[in-house]
Amino acid sequence: MNTLNIFNIKHTIPKDELKSIVILIVSVFILAIHKCFGTVQFITKSFPDVSEYNSVINMFVLTFILLAIIPIFLIRFFFKESLREYGLNIGDWKKGFKSIAVFYPLIAAFILYPSVYDKELLNFYPQSKEIADSTSAFLKFEAIRILLFYSGWEIFFRGFMLFGLRKYVGDSIAICIQIIPSCLWHIGMSTGEIFASIFGGVLFGFMSLRTKSVIYPFILHSLIGLTLDLFIVLSVIQQEGVLK
Repeated sequence: MNTLNIFNIKHTIPKDELKSIVILIVSVFILAIHKCFGTVQFITKSFPDVSEYNSVINMFVLTFILLAIIPIFLIRFFFKESLREYGLNIGDWKKGFKSIAVFYPLIAAFILYPSVYDKELLNFYPQSKEIADSTSAFLKFEAIRILLFYSGWEIFFRGFMLFGLRKYVGDSIAICIQIIPSCLWHIGMSTGEIFASIFGGVLFGFMSLRTKSVIYPFILHSLIGLTLDLFIVLSVIQQEGVLK
């Protein structure tokens, strides 16, 4: 046998496994690039003249490029598949909004509100302290965060990874696979958030598969982030005794 065949992908990797391998390898590269060059810490260190607020906004932009634009490009032009197959569609809106109506109040009451007493979490959120200066600053920041960061996050983990892998490994294992990098990405944040990302990955994964869409986990994830920031800002204002 010709030893060169060992290095021939067509001979070493079955055709039906190739796409799943591409998804996994590309996912590792994207997250590694983001963690090395797309964090607020890297931007602040590399561009010391950039304000904290603008550093965070730049991180949101990079997140959208890496986690949304690149996967969408691969799906459309490399895999030549419809974005609908990756959860980028309306899906079952009744199940989606019912899930949000059930889980959001529970998460807000029993997880987010008590989190305002977590000093470790308070050191990290809100990511820009400037948003507490005014209502308009808060709303503008959160809108950008939702449109760029949370959309990119859900397109990547629940769309590209989860829907991309489920055909090859099954729904349950696909959910477990996308949880691993999602959790590891949170290393360096508060302890509570690291463990919450595991349970969040399970919940958002099941929501995506149940509704056949990434829209509803995106909405719930966005509401969670917005509400946490709101609770923290209101708590700080109350402690300071100043309504800005």
